[in-house]
Amino acid sequence: MADPIGALDAQALSAMKAALQQVSPLSEADLQALMAHARQTHVPKGTVLLRAGEHAQTSGFVLQGGLREYYVLEDGTERTKGFNMAGGFAGSLSDLISGAASKVWIVAEAPSILIHTPWAIYAQLTESSPAWSRFARKMAESLYMAKVEREYELLALDAAQRYQRALARWPALETVFSQRDIASYIGVTPVHLSRLRSAKA
Repeated sequence: MADPIGALDAQALSAMKAALQQVSPLSEADLQALMAHARQTHVPKGTVLLRAGEHAQTSGFVLQGGLREYYVLEDGTERTKGFNMAGGFAGSLSDLISGAASKVWIVAEAPSILIHTPWAIYAQLTESSPAWSRFARKMAESLYMAKVEREYELLALDAAQRYQRALARWPALETVFSQRDIASYIGVTPVHLSRLRSAKA
């Protein structure tokens, strides 16, 4: 289980504000409208933050550690959708937007520190504030481009190229996630990934 949620310390507050500002300019008042509802959580390794079938209700920012998003197939096989690492945002956007039962699982694969904000607050701000509406558009554009890149990798690149792109996207990937998790994201077996790593070395 995650440790009890508490108020943000100054370092956490500064880090999240900086990440938000990188997406789209926000005034101090704009930031405070969201950050007043934000809470900091220490999450032990192995903590499941969202299960398929549950309804997602919060979005987050990763201060430390790493989260993995994945699907579980009918035979129990896991297919890694993506990784959320320090300095990045986390949350199943499609499930948050739809309000339907989640299709994805999200788990902490390393001891992590997260900042959570209620999705309802964010959604309300994007409806009432021009600055937050612009932020939401910029964020959606960024996520769409990431989706396009992911599709391109899966359809047009070989495993070695997908591996190199994953390392370029997340330089600390192999220090946080297991070979099994990375192999699942790339679409190969752990044995094949080991060969790719050996060839890279």
